[in-house]
Amino acid sequence: MAIKTGKQYIDSLRDGRRLHIDGKVVSDVTAYPPLQGVIGTIASLHDDQHDPAYQEMLTYRSPTTGKAVSTTYLEARTAEEFKALAGCFHLRALRTFGLMGRLTDFMSAFLVDQAVALRALGKTEAAARAQHMVEHCRENDLQVTHALIDPQTDRSTLDAPSQAVQVVERRAEGVVVSGCRMLSTLAPVANECYVGPYYPRQPGEEKFVLAFVVPINAPGLSILARESFHRGEDAFDRPLSSRFDEGDAILMFDKVVVPHDRMIIDGDLEAYNGMLSARPGYTPIQATIRSTMKLRFLAGVATAIARANGRDKLPRFQAAIGELIALVSVAEGIRAGAIEEGLRRAEAFAAGKLKIEGDGLSEPKTIGVCGGAAINFYFPYANTKAADVLRLAAGSGVLAMSGADYAHPEVGPLMDKWLIGPGIDAKRRLELMKLAWDMTGSEFGSRAGLYERLYSGDPEINAQRWFRSGITRECESLVHELLKA
Repeated sequence: MAIKTGKQYIDSLRDGRRLHIDGKVVSDVTAYPPLQGVIGTIASLHDDQHDPAYQEMLTYRSPTTGKAVSTTYLEARTAEEFKALAGCFHLRALRTFGLMGRLTDFMSAFLVDQAVALRALGKTEAAARAQHMVEHCRENDLQVTHALIDPQTDRSTLDAPSQAVQVVERRAEGVVVSGCRMLSTLAPVANECYVGPYYPRQPGEEKFVLAFVVPINAPGLSILARESFHRGEDAFDRPLSSRFDEGDAILMFDKVVVPHDRMIIDGDLEAYNGMLSARPGYTPIQATIRSTMKLRFLAGVATAIARANGRDKLPRFQAAIGELIALVSVAEGIRAGAIEEGLRRAEAFAAGKLKIEGDGLSEPKTIGVCGGAAINFYFPYANTKAADVLRLAAGSGVLAMSGADYAHPEVGPLMDKWLIGPGIDAKRRLELMKLAWDMTGSEFGSRAGLYERLYSGDPEINAQRWFRSGITRECESLVHELLKA
């Protein structure tokens, strides 16, 4: 099929899936009003691929069919290809203002990373199955979600809980799995779901050592979504909730049959744990580009709000917003670093190496994953900081009336007279305040803040991983080098 149109994407969602949401069981998500906005947003991204203004940037020729496919699946190997991949990620983030953290772009990069990692590890059969799933999703232009985390049964341990997705039976047609996985952002409006590693498994947990892709309408799979954040409010009052509420869900697998060609890893601990680190880094590139775009958007909203109420003239707010702009500049440097590291790793993998190293003299010997570190720590800080500046810039002005109130013939003229700002009329000022509220105070905004803090998992566990890095030992060695002198 190659690239879909928006209509073809919408048609693909009418697949009889079992979605539990807002106390209802929904089998046709296209007919469920709270999901219309985000479905329309994703459909527009599909249509962008057919737009002559964007097509060259958003698509490339499939290496297997020669048809136009999404550039998000490009396995970049050269500097030019990495530039093209990053450009595609940037444009798609630009079109969604960085507000959709789990667009299928994330999983496109993740699936390609996985296939390359398994090849590098010498896991030939698993790599072939992983590549098969890349090609399936790429050639059919599918929206893919993921479920990487075990249920929160006991967070005092990383051991696999008995409720996690596991093998319960083996049949001629495939492996039967049951259990629970979370947190599947985009699941209500996705086509396929990936289940795979985030934390490593231990010996003895082989029945939980699984990586596979199944259709979201697979028999036995139930989607338990959180409540909708868009409940029919006008786009004027909920400019973000009405367009970008991508949904989050827990997935319940009740004897779901995974065909053998979709079961990428089945019990291979070395492959399961190894592919977490042995990958070129297409995923961090996508994640840093998306996160940078959101930081730009937040800084822009804070600036527009400050100009709308005159706070842009105060040194305090000039300094606060100026710091955000500096954070944007740092983020752009991280983006460039992630792309450069990805190129170096791709070149190393091509040469049969599993990692990149410096010489210890002209650069450090241990080369970390700057994009990974940034999504662990930098972007949660920067985007939280930006949201706080936005709250202060808006002040109590976000506690505003609705667009319907402004439209009332008795109220609108009074607002036009008294609720204005420097060089801005009452309607645009109200529109900005509703945007600020949706970004920081509504359910959508509150979820967005939590999402950024936990985007890459538990911050404590991530920090412990970095403590075990070779970079820690190199930093400490500087002290001993000084004392030896």
